[in-house]
Amino acid sequence: MMATRIKITGTKKINKTMKTINLKYKISALIIMAFISMAAFNSCGDSTVSTTQADNLSFSGVSSVDSVGDNQNILILDTVKILIKDIKVKVANNNEDSTNFKVGPFVLFLNLNTNVNVISTAIIPAGNYRKIKFEIHKLEDAEAIPDPEFADANGRYSVIVKGTYLGVYFVYKSSKSAHQILQFPNDVPVSVGAATNVTLLVKPYIWFIKDNAYLNPMDPTNMNDIDNNIKDNIKNNFKAFRDNDKNGLPD
Repeated sequence: MMATRIKITGTKKINKTMKTINLKYKISALIIMAFISMAAFNSCGDSTVSTTQADNLSFSGVSSVDSVGDNQNILILDTVKILIKDIKVKVANNNEDSTNFKVGPFVLFLNLNTNVNVISTAIIPAGNYRKIKFEIHKLEDAEAIPDPEFADANGRYSVIVKGTYLGVYFVYKSSKSAHQILQFPNDVPVSVGAATNVTLLVKPYIWFIKDNAYLNPMDPTNMNDIDNNIKDNIKNNFKAFRDNDKNGLPD
């Protein structure tokens, strides 16, 4: 009788153990299947959405060839920096639809030797674009300062110009702000996976000219004229165009 009871007890333990093993096996199998399903799902997602897509639009700045240097050596500029904010490109044949390019603010640094300087790049939807919109922006008190020269004890600025006037070095700072919308000479096509560049052409020397004569940027009485020249120049003389070879000329 004792042997029989021991045999039955042993069988129950074995059956219980086997059930436990089977349950663990089923749970492990379900977990493995779940991982396989997740991997397959993620693989399908990666095939349709690329996380490594390259930027397809760049924004550049250049100084115009007709305003580089002064052959009389009265005014020589060596640095021009402009603070830009909220760049948007507008879709062709649509007055309402626009695409954010960069929020900013960030610094547009002009090379004064007519070489194009790329300021920023981004990914935008494919399409044909007709206009570019941006703001020449004076820093507000709560905004981060992207360049320490755009803020000092006297205020915050939108434009920094350095150079010499009659051989004397100067730094001119303007607080003028201006909203600008520029129409491209021709629609700018942008596609996925192909690089397109838009160049902004600027004429900084005319900021310091009045009645065909150069204004001394170190004379405080000229400040109003120079600031108005900067604002008028932004409205009337800035040009933007497709420039994929980045030679400072429209394609």
